Order: sequence, then C-alpha cells, then structure tokens
Amino acid sequence: MNMTQDASSVPTQVPVTLICGFLGSGKTSLVNVILNAQLGQRIVVVVNEFGEVDIDSRLVLHADDSVIALRNGCICCTVRSDLNSTLHQLLIRRRQTVDALAFKRILIEASGLASPGPTVQSILADPFLSSQLLWEAGVTLVHAQHIVRQLHEYPEVSEQMAYADQIVLNHCDRCSSEDLEGAESAVRSCNPHAAIHRTSHAQVDVPSLLTARTWDTIWGLDREAVRPRDAVITAAHTHGVDSLSLYSAHPVDLDRLQVWLRSIIDDPSIDMMRIKGLVRCPQHAEAVMVQGVYQWFDMRLADGCGPQDSILVVIGRGFNREAIRQSWANCQIPYEG
Repeated sequence: MNMTQDASSVPTQVPVTLICGFLGSGKTSLVNVILNAQLGQRIVVVVNEFGEVDIDSRLVLHADDSVIALRNGCICCTVRSDLNSTLHQLLIRRRQTVDALAFKRILIEASGLASPGPTVQSILADPFLSSQLLWEAGVTLVHAQHIVRQLHEYPEVSEQMAYADQIVLNHCDRCSSEDLEGAESAVRSCNPHAAIHRTSHAQVDVPSLLTARTWDTIWGLDREAVRPRDAVITAAHTHGVDSLSLYSAHPVDLDRLQVWLRSIIDDPSIDMMRIKGLVRCPQHAEAVMVQGVYQWFDMRLADGCGPQDSILVVIGRGFNREAIRQSWANCQIPYEG
C-alpha cells in the first residue's frame, strides 16, 4: 500500500475537533466557553441548526440565516445541505480570502441524538476534506448526574463515548463523591482509555482541550496495561459496547494486518466503532499508526519512535474477544531461532 505521510507535516491543514454529547450534557455551554476564551485565533463552529445552540449574545456582531459573525473574529455557521458540502464551501472560501474567513480551527458540534461514527467516517473518507483537515480530537460531554441511567436507556450515549479521545464529565457540582465515582466507572466501561476531565458548567482549560492532539495518540496507553494477563474491562449496561486492548512483542505483517482489519470491519455481525493503535511492521522502520472509524480505516507512518511493541485498541459491539485475539495473533511474525 502507499503509506500516507503524517498529516502534521502539512501546514495548510485546518485542525478539527468534534464535540459530542447527549441532550443536556452541556455542549452549548462548552461552545460558549471556547468562543469566550482569548485564544487569539479565528474559529469556525459548525452546527446543525442555530436554534440548537444559544450563542452568547454579547459575542454576536451580526447574523443572517446561515452565519453568525462574532466580535472576536470567530464564526458560527449552520449545515445547509449536508456537513461535507458545508465544509467544502468553508474551505474553498478560506482559500479565496485573507480576512473574513481566514479561520485557523473548526469545531463541529454533533447532534445530541446521533452517533458520531457515520459523520466522522464520511469526512475522513472524503479525499478533499481529508487533505485539508487535521483531526485533532473527539470530545464527548457527559452529564455526571445522569450518565448511569442514560447508558441503560439510550444506545447513542455509549456510542458517543466510544468515539471520544477526551471525555468531559460535566455537572460534577450536582453529584456526591460516590456518584462521581460511579459516573466515571460508567464512562470507563465504554471507553477505558480516553482522558476524563471533571468539571461543572463546562469550565474546561480551553487551550489544553483544543491543542492536545489526541486523535493520533494511543490515549496515553501504557503497554503494560494491555497484556493478556490483565483484567478485562466489560460493560454491563452499555448496549453491548465493549473495549479490547491487543498487544504484541512481535512485529506485525502489514499486509496481513490490512486483510484482518478489513475482515472485522466488513463483518456484518460486528459494529466496529473505533480502532486505534501503533504497530511495528518489518516493511517500515517507523511505527505505523492505525486509525479506524465505522467502516473506514487508515494507516500512516507515525510521528516519533513510538513504543517498541505493537498496541491496538478496538471498541465496538458484537465481536468475540477470543476470536479477535486469535486472529490478531495471526498478523504477528514470530521470531526465528
């Protein structure tokens, strides 16, 4: 295959952060916190409908039916037909101007009632968008007081957490210490590797949240944490969402890995939400970054030296843990001698 060079080497790409969260989790509050932050850069916030987002009126400079211009230079726009078309138009206009739409970052606020998987896949699979955009993180807001109940009732909640690199545990001021521990445990049952930020009123450290490029990292994963002898993290009430960490001290054959990834992604009995990892392949001196969302996956040379061993994390529904472990082992190249 033609190995893609790391996107960070392309200076023209625009960083993108996807913000998810179920109804009432605080997405609108987070958007306003970000827009009020003094970041010194223009941001475009893409939303489904203005009616869903109550932008702080003190920030508004002028507005029409599709664009709200803010006093700090940031812009909010609605999705007119579909998200990809809206992003295409924004990026083309950005190329043609040096002022009004010379934005430096894009925030996409996902619907509170939808899984972000198809949205992310459609953007990453678009050749123009994938060349122009640099995915930095998936941020999911969680209502600390209601998350345990929501996981029982709404499958979208577990899916939103499965795609996240960073999870903002919001409304913590409404919870006891015991409730917070339960909420965090519920989050970990869906996604044991995402960074968790406890907060209230969506008051987060905005620069850290937006500049931490966690999409291309392994969630701070310690390779010792994924060895087969370790305890398995399971989800009792997450609508079947499960997480499995795979490890190999042996190099991994790149061709076998591609066939294996395609086989589990195309398996109709498996709903593979997220795949993420760094693997050592004899075909390349550097580590290879593996990214998968829904039915899309990509491999590219990773920045830096990375770990000495191979680490892969899969999150989804319907997969047999032992079957996945065994088929993963078939991708490995045993040492001779």
